[in-house]
Amino acid sequence: MGNMSNLVTLNLSSNHLVGHIPCEIGQMKHLVALDLSSNNLFGKIPSNIGGLTELTTLYLYCNKLSEQIPRELGYLLNLKDLQLDHNTLSGSIPQNLHNLTKLTVLILWENKLSGLIPQELDYLANLEYLDLGGNILSGSIPNSIGNLTKLTTLYLDINHISEHIPRELSYLENLEDLELGDNTLTGSIPNSIGNLTKLTILHLHSNQLSGLIPQELDYLVNLERLSLSDNILSGSIPNSIGNLTKLITLYLHSSQLSGHIPRELGYLENLEVLELSNNALTGSIPNSIGNLTKLTSLYPLSNQLSRHIP
Repeated sequence: MGNMSNLVTLNLSSNHLVGHIPCEIGQMKHLVALDLSSNNLFGKIPSNIGGLTELTTLYLYCNKLSEQIPRELGYLLNLKDLQLDHNTLSGSIPQNLHNLTKLTVLILWENKLSGLIPQELDYLANLEYLDLGGNILSGSIPNSIGNLTKLTTLYLDINHISEHIPRELSYLENLEDLELGDNTLTGSIPNSIGNLTKLTILHLHSNQLSGLIPQELDYLVNLERLSLSDNILSGSIPNSIGNLTKLITLYLHSSQLSGHIPRELGYLENLEVLELSNNALTGSIPNSIGNLTKLTSLYPLSNQLSRHIP
């Protein structure tokens, strides 16, 4: 393999390859794109991949790679797309990945990465897609993520991330998909989240968020999927949710919500799933729910609602 020193692109994805990534791959100095994804490769990522300084694309996802992400990847200054997801990589995210200032895509989903989210990620000013979900990361969401103003997708779900949702996330005005579910986040949902007017997906479920559902959610007029379930919220469902007319799924179950089901939910003409179970809602199911002609799933169970079903 090392004899192919002038090769620019090497794509061996989905070839049922088994074994280690050969160290000789580090001799292919002119490689611009390397794709070894969707195989059965195991062992560690060889550190001498850091010598492939012309690489713009590195795909090693969907293998069985383990051990730490080599810090030498921080030498790949031309890298734009780095995808290492669906492996069993462990240890912390190397801080010197902040050197990869041309990165637009960084996907580390579904590994065994631990430790803190590096503050230095804010150096990656061109980043559009960041996925650190499905790991065992801890600590807080760094405020510095608010500097990644080109982000359209941010996945930090299914980790052990705690503390508050930083208000700096509201600076991410291009964000379309924000997934923070299945962590141990606390505090209230910041009102400033209403600034993210391009959002189509907002998942904050399965945390320890408290306080009221902010009225400012009604600014998120492009929202299609909203999940606030399995938190310790209080108060009622705001009438203003009826302004989110593009909603397809709305999950508010198991969140300690009280008060009436607002009749304004009947304005959500695109809604297919409405999950309100396991709260302390009172009154009756409003007749306006009958306007939801696309609804396939309605779950009002385990509340304090009257028996009348319109």
